[in-house]
Amino acid sequence: MIFSLRRMAGWAKFLTKFVILTLVLYQLIAWVSHWLEPVHRYGEPKGPAVKVFASHGDAGAGGGLTDIKQRLLLFYWLGE
Repeated sequence: MIFSLRRMAGWAKFLTKFVILTLVLYQLIAWVSHWLEPVHRYGEPKGPAVKVFASHGDAGAGGGLTDIKQRLLLFYWLGE
């Protein structure tokens, strides 16, 4: 089998350019996603918005296994 040095050099150039451009595109996408991400993701809301959270209380108080079973059934029913 005959190997052409020009052809191998062409492939090497192509592969080098491809890898460099892929890395540049990856860094560009990472920078844009970092730029779009909110600074304080879990910060205090501004304006008339209200931050809502649910407190399930003490895990060992009363509910026990039936509470876990109900929550699991609700999870499977809603799919969330």
